[in-house]
Amino acid sequence: MSKAKIARALFDDLGGQGSVGHAVQRKIVEELCQMKRPHSDAPDQRASAEALTELKREAVAEQILVNPEQAATEARKAAEKRRVQAIAERRLILGELCAEFIALVQQGNGQSTQGRGYDFEKLLARLFQVHDLDYRPSYRIDREQIDGSFHFRGFTYLVEARWRSAQPDLGDLLDFKGKVDGKLDSTRGVFISMAGFDPGVLDYFVRNSRGSRNNIIMFTGRDVSQLFEGNIGLVDALTKKVDAAEQEGLALCEL
Repeated sequence: MSKAKIARALFDDLGGQGSVGHAVQRKIVEELCQMKRPHSDAPDQRASAEALTELKREAVAEQILVNPEQAATEARKAAEKRRVQAIAERRLILGELCAEFIALVQQGNGQSTQGRGYDFEKLLARLFQVHDLDYRPSYRIDREQIDGSFHFRGFTYLVEARWRSAQPDLGDLLDFKGKVDGKLDSTRGVFISMAGFDPGVLDYFVRNSRGSRNNIIMFTGRDVSQLFEGNIGLVDALTKKVDAAEQEGLALCEL
């Protein structure tokens, strides 16, 4: 039998083997289409080149061989579809988190300060997760309680999350700064106070931190509301806060 007859018989046999045979047929065609020119031993180079061109044309028409431009277009469409879907899913989850946050606000004095604090920490962890930021939930080391931590722009940030009626005093700020300063130089802190901060206490704290590491940024209750309501993304908020601290020395920059 000639090579052509052998090849035809082989393809016929593969065609009779169902999906497994079809997969092998497809692979053979794909490999043949990778040839840039006929084999040097082909007796009629022109006819062989025309046959190879025709094979590639048919392979593209039958969607066995994908046109590179078409493949790139399809890839862009698929990427855009995934992006839109991810945004929709994020909005849905943010809506759920916002509802839980509002419920927590409305509970007011109906829940203990400690209980509300725990629920707030859990909400924060989920907020970071939905924005694709790795967040370590509340943990304890030695005699220190850390409300959470995360990585951002090459630094590790420890979190102090407070939902109390009273604003933090100077001792509260200094205690948290001590936790941060006790770690590596690549560690910074985020102090979240739902009650906000006393301007005089905050100014004194910042001015007296100049001689050491000025490494704490602040979030108020209004800032947190902006995040849960979706008025600003978490990454954008962190970027704005960190840039203000790095470039202008501001510990508190309102969103």
